[in-house]
This record gives sequence, C-alpha cells and structure tokens, in this order.
Amino acid sequence: MGEGSDELIAVAIQRTPVAIVLTDARDDDHRITFVNDAFQAMTLYSRDYAVGRNCRFLQGRGTEPEAVLKIREGLRSQAEFQVTLTNYKADGTPFTNQVLISPVFDRQGDLTAFFSVQREMNGEAAAAHRNEDALNLLRELQHRVKNHLAMVVGMIRIQARATVTEESFRAVGRRVEALALLYEEMFAATQSGGDNRKIRTGAYLSRIASVVSRLGDRSAIRLNVDCEEIELPIDQAARLGLLLSELLTNAFEHAFAGRDSGLIEVRFHRLDTGGVRLSVADDGVGLPEGIDWPGEAPTVETQTEHAETVSGELDTTGHCGHSGVGGSIVTGLTEMLGADLQVTRAAQGTIIAVEFEKAE
Repeated sequence: MGEGSDELIAVAIQRTPVAIVLTDARDDDHRITFVNDAFQAMTLYSRDYAVGRNCRFLQGRGTEPEAVLKIREGLRSQAEFQVTLTNYKADGTPFTNQVLISPVFDRQGDLTAFFSVQREMNGEAAAAHRNEDALNLLRELQHRVKNHLAMVVGMIRIQARATVTEESFRAVGRRVEALALLYEEMFAATQSGGDNRKIRTGAYLSRIASVVSRLGDRSAIRLNVDCEEIELPIDQAARLGLLLSELLTNAFEHAFAGRDSGLIEVRFHRLDTGGVRLSVADDGVGLPEGIDWPGEAPTVETQTEHAETVSGELDTTGHCGHSGVGGSIVTGLTEMLGADLQVTRAAQGTIIAVEFEKAE
C-alpha cells in the first residue's frame, strides 16, 4: 500500500470514536465492568445492557469462528493481541470491528482486567485492516494508555461488585474518557505528519476541559480555557490530562457549594525556565480552614483496600474539603510527573497549579 492509502487509514481512524471496554479478568466469563460512551454510540447497546455480560452478545451468524477462537486463546495467554471480526449492533446491522485487547496487572503483578479498544472499520480502513502501520499505531498508544489505566482499573473492577454512588461511577467514567481522548490526539498528529510519540497538549487539555464542563447540571458556571500549544511526550501528556480532569471536576463539584454561578479558569503555558505550568483557578467558596487538600489523601492502594472491605454503599468521592480517590490520584500523578503542586487560597476561591520540566 502506498503513502496515500496510509493517510486515508489515519483519517478514517481519527474520525471514528474510540470504544473502550474493560472486563474482569478474575471472572471466569470475563464479564464487562465498564464501557465508555463511544461503545454505546458504536454498538447501539446501552451501558446498562453491556455491563455484567460477556462481549459475545456482539457476535452473530456472520461472525468468523476463527476470530472467536483467537479471542479465547488470547485471553487464556494473558498477552496483548489483536483481532478483526464481524460484529452486530443492537439493531442487527453487521460491522467490521477491529479489537485490540491488553491485560492489566496490578502492582503485585496479578492480572486484574482486560482493556480493549474497539473501532468500527469502514471504507478504506476496513479494506486495509491488516495494514501493519495502522495496527502498530493502535498498539503503541494502547500500550501507553493501558499503563495509565492501571491506576484506576482497580476501582472500576471493585465498583462492578459493589453498590456505588452515582457520583462515584461518573468519576470513573470521566477518567476513562480522558484517556480515550489520547487516541484522538495521537491520530490527529499522525494525520498532520507530526510525531506520534508526542501529543499537542494544548488541544488535548482543551478537549478534556470541554468534556468535563458538560458533566452534571452546572451550566451557570463559566469556563475559560487558555492553553498554549505545546508538544509533550505521550506519557507526560496522559498524566497531565488525567490531572486536569481531576482538578476541574473537583472545582465544578465542590468550589461553588451553595451558589448557582461562578468562574473557572484553566491555563497551560510555557515557563521562562523551559518547563510548563498548568493551573485551575476558581472564584468559589475556597477550601475550608484546616484542610490540606490533597496532602492528606491516602495512596491509591490504600483507597483500593478500603473499597474492598467497606460495607454498604461505596462512595469514592471527597466531602467537606477532604480527599476522595480524586485527591489520591492527584497526588500520585503529581509524583509521576515530578511536578511541584501548589494549592493557594486566593482572595476569592482557590488556585491549584502544577509545574514540571518537559521530558525529551
């Protein structure tokens, strides 16, 4: 295939939403624990229908037996694999589904989940689904995204077995959606002839801010975003994207208690020292006195252990200025970035900023 065909494939991939599916590797039937919005749009199956089932409900009379066998053998091997097969939407429409499946291991090396990326392949992309350049592009990014997903996959798996608050489930979904946006930015870089090992981080952060701002019923809260276009390596961009998602959600949910309106400002820019700075500022009620957020947050591992033993409904969100899982993730991501985290009580509201050096 020539350069023109490769470009068509990249364009087709970029314009197709990334469907993400997580399954419980400790369950004999590999039941689904999470699907994102793109999965619902692609398959026409609702999240409520999909969660708790095996992915075989997507199969039909035209599904290739050899592909089904490859999936079974791949899951048994506990290694990353790819398969392209015929699946069926909820209305019976067949489609070509390119699926990449990777195992997710915890810090102890135990297999906890399988993370799959699914894309509907149409036109040029469907005809050329065996093109190695396109597949390698998917594999590379899936590997990087999967590594970051390990931080939250434990909470997702636990939530599939426990009764959780609606806010807790939305929080996990938001984290996965932030990771899904990485795919779109990487394909955009490929389409424009850029370096697919780096992310146009300004555009990526702006998209995350847009997604988070649409969550919940807080339309009276204004959001200003000023993100300088800076390229960062994928690992740094992924961590920064998750970090912005946590900080912005925290501001929307807690900064304006008792108020109907407010302002949040997101800024991302270069520093004179050569580093970069991300800040989230609000004009809300401010942090309660005596609260050290997120400094008093337990580790993600401690949060996970608590979730496994708690009785009754599981709430992973924070309250009254105290840290939930979000505070734990903020602390963990800040350490991974080697960043300096600054939490400032402003005259009105709070300013949270991180500064770190760009990796080469």
